[in-house]
Amino acid sequence: GCKRGPQRAEQILNHMDELYQGGNIDVKPDTYTYNTLINALAKSGDGGSAARAEEILSIMEQRYSAGDKSFKPNTRSHTSVIDAWAKSGEQGAAVRAEAILTNLRNLYENTKDPDIKPNVYTANAVMNACAFTKHDVDREEALEMAFRVFEWLDSQPDIKPDAYTFTIMLSVCANLIPKEEAPVRFESAKMLFEKCCESGHVNDHV
Repeated sequence: GCKRGPQRAEQILNHMDELYQGGNIDVKPDTYTYNTLINALAKSGDGGSAARAEEILSIMEQRYSAGDKSFKPNTRSHTSVIDAWAKSGEQGAAVRAEAILTNLRNLYENTKDPDIKPNVYTANAVMNACAFTKHDVDREEALEMAFRVFEWLDSQPDIKPDAYTFTIMLSVCANLIPKEEAPVRFESAKMLFEKCCESGHVNDHV
């Protein structure tokens, strides 16, 4: 919660790595360590945090590709980077979020590795990035993107939208469909609410 939290976390991780390179195998960083750093960056919302989180993910991918399985990026790694973009408020954040999901989907399709299978949390994080787009220039694309990701999630045989999905998508309707397009806003909201009712996910937030 402190202002320099993510920077301090990264310093500690780097120190762990230096100790490991020096022969102390008990403090070797791993996927969990890196995921914790990415999560700290995501929660900070500071300028540049999302880009740094994506850089950390790239470091994990490079070390894993070089043969060290301890650094294998998993679904949580990717989801946390998407979450970092969602919380960043930066221009183009939703585009970056969907790009990471698309990359993860392609990786999973090619490998069928369960460790990198996208889940409802991954999709929700992308839709959240769309829902809270702050730049007018991004709004139209973010709206299309949110419904595209929602339709992908809804079409999956083994993962489905949850209550949070519908809460986010209703926020997408409220925030991104112009108020002067009232029929579109209400029809979209009605469709989502009916789907939510059918799936049994209606709660106070919805």
